[in-house]
Amino acid sequence: MNQAGSKTYGYIAVNALICLLTIFYRIHNADLHTASTLYVQSWAILSLVAIHSYAWMRQGGSDLSLAYLFFLMVFIFNCGKAILFVFFPNYHEPLFSFFNERHSLVLIRAYEYSYLCLFAMSAAMLFAGNHQPIRQQPIPSKQLEAIKLTGALFLLVSVPAALYDLLDMIRLVLSGGYFALFNTEQAYGASGIVKVLGFFLFPALYITLIGYHDNRRIVRVLFVLAAVFTLAKLAMGARLVALVPFLIMLSLCDVSIRRVGRKAIYMIAAGLIVVVFPALSLLRVGDQLEEGGGMAHSLFVIVKEMSDSISPLVWIMQRVPSEMDFINGHSFLLAASTAVPNLFWDVHPAQKGSLSSWLVNEVDPWMAAQGGGFGFSIFAEFYLNFYWFGIPLLFLTTLLITRLAKVRANPINTAFCFSCFLGLMLWPRGELVAVARFIIWNAGIPWLCYRILIGLIPAFRLHNR
Repeated sequence: MNQAGSKTYGYIAVNALICLLTIFYRIHNADLHTASTLYVQSWAILSLVAIHSYAWMRQGGSDLSLAYLFFLMVFIFNCGKAILFVFFPNYHEPLFSFFNERHSLVLIRAYEYSYLCLFAMSAAMLFAGNHQPIRQQPIPSKQLEAIKLTGALFLLVSVPAALYDLLDMIRLVLSGGYFALFNTEQAYGASGIVKVLGFFLFPALYITLIGYHDNRRIVRVLFVLAAVFTLAKLAMGARLVALVPFLIMLSLCDVSIRRVGRKAIYMIAAGLIVVVFPALSLLRVGDQLEEGGGMAHSLFVIVKEMSDSISPLVWIMQRVPSEMDFINGHSFLLAASTAVPNLFWDVHPAQKGSLSSWLVNEVDPWMAAQGGGFGFSIFAEFYLNFYWFGIPLLFLTTLLITRLAKVRANPINTAFCFSCFLGLMLWPRGELVAVARFIIWNAGIPWLCYRILIGLIPAFRLHNR
């Protein structure tokens, strides 16, 4: 075993030891000292994230790696309460939006399951994290022509559709607020063709960026177009769906074209976290910003709201297996069914079997009737399907995600792999159905078109000689 490999296993071993000690503490104290157990679990989670981040960077991993960003998103949305327990223990507001002291024992169980899942993800990433520099190969002319044509075709189709959909969203938000986006009846299949075509925008931007990577003017135009959609959606109150596509584009540029300046990124990120995100959390539900609340209050607001994605896991643990059985991979089969288009049903089975829709109807029927919801989460889905066996399955899933996030010698392949993260980044606070649908259709169709064009372009040239 080489020195780098032994250090990696050392980091994993340290996290494993802390994990075992935390479980031992929970076994002996949970019934008597629930508050202190949550506090100890929180410190253990933050230690895991800190050690993982240090080990990841020591391995040569990038802070803009999509695997690392995915890990951080899972942490914030599913284990972010740890930040509140450690840094805001005596804050005047409750740390949980939907639970109180009566739910302490199930909260401890949910915390422990989330912690073990996060440990499995960390171990998988460090185990698979070979960050040896990849020398980018020149793109063969046939592939370059095919990717340029593919990008142009999908931009031609997606930009008008995305603009139309964006204007429609702005109209809804201006008339009814942010949640009006969820109160309207959604269109599926052929009737939702405009929205469907608009989803091809960012995959088209990624592959066009690679096709014209040596043309600075076109690269600037592509980034301006991406920024316009990002800022417009931020202004409407969206966060995750607004920023993730742009982050993926930055990461693709960083690994395939030129290194992106970190100072500007960190300054913008700080502004978003401290000012913009808390403002969006309050304003989109009609509240006012508190004068003099300060940075601490802003951080508390955004972390509390985002970390409420642990709630689906708590609700699931309250009901499964005491009131209902585990579903043994059913949602994963529904996710695979999204490969079949909605031509045979009024509502696609994957949509009808949505876990997030089921959960909001189970927990709050009134909110469900208003078109609202609580979302879901990656940890809740693995628990609901496989109980504690979901943790080793999550380890294997993270291996695949880490592999998908690696840079390829051919930047075209990198662009298509990175396009898959437009779906994957929805999973920390969503469900696999949405992830699979996006990967299969919005990343898969451009890839299929590109492969077809690789074969057609030489044949077309030969025919016209």
